[in-house]
Amino acid sequence: MSIDARYTFLQGLARGAGRLARDFWEQRDALTVELKGPQDFVSVADHAVEAFIKERLAHDFPDDDVLAEEGGGRPGRNLWVVDPIDGTINFVHGVRYWCVSIGFIATGERKLGVIYDPSLDELFWAAKGQGAWCDDTRLHVSPRDRLDHALVCAGYVSRHALDKHLAVKRRLHEAGAAVKDLGAGALMLAHVAAGRFDAFLEPHMHPWDASAGLILVEEAGGRVHPYPGPGGIAAGGPVVASAPGLFDALERIALSP
Repeated sequence: MSIDARYTFLQGLARGAGRLARDFWEQRDALTVELKGPQDFVSVADHAVEAFIKERLAHDFPDDDVLAEEGGGRPGRNLWVVDPIDGTINFVHGVRYWCVSIGFIATGERKLGVIYDPSLDELFWAAKGQGAWCDDTRLHVSPRDRLDHALVCAGYVSRHALDKHLAVKRRLHEAGAAVKDLGAGALMLAHVAAGRFDAFLEPHMHPWDASAGLILVEEAGGRVHPYPGPGGIAAGGPVVASAPGLFDALERIALSP
C-alpha cells in the first residue's frame, strides 16, 4: 500500500482509537488502574485501545510489525509504533491533556505520524515531505530565536536521573526560558509543531512516545536531535525538538554532562 493510502488509513485509525479512549474517559471513575512503577499508570483503557489499534493493523497490514507501549513487539522493516494513551497519569486523574500517538517507520526512516487529541478533537498528522497539519491547517514551528522569550517543555519521568533533570531545568531558567511539563510528551511535541510551544526536550523517550511527534516537528520546519540513540529504535533515546533559532542552545543545555 502506498504512503498516501497508509496515512489516510492512519488518520481514521487514530480517530477511532480516540473515540474508544474518550468512552473510557467518560467512565474513568470505574476504570481498573494499576502501577507499572512510580507514577507510571496503566489502565484497562490503555490495554483496550492498544488492542483495537493492533487488531486494525493486523487486518490491513498483516506483514507489518508493531511496537506498542503495553504489549511490546519487535522492530521490522515496516514498523508501526503505538502509544494508545500517552499521558495516562493525566487521563486517570481527569486532566484533559492526553492523546493517541501512532507512527510508521519504513526501513528505519520516519514516514508517517499521527497524534490525536480527543479532548479538543484535534488531529495532528504528518507525512514525510508533505508537511505537518492539524486537521486542514498547515503547521509551522514558532519563529522564536531567544531562550528568554521561549516557552520550553521539559519532560520528566521517574526513570530519568533526577539530579540531571533538575540541572537542565536550572540552566533553562537561568537562560530566561519559561519551563513546563504537561505530562504527555507526544502531545507536547505536536504542540511544538503547531508553534504553541517553542521546544520540547526529554533525556529519554520510547519510540511509541517520540516517533510521531518528531516527524511532526520536522515537517513543520523544526529541528530535532538524531533519534533513536545508538541502541536502535527499540531502545529509544534522548529528544530535543524545537524552533530552528533555539535548537543549538537547547541541545547544549539538554545534552551537556
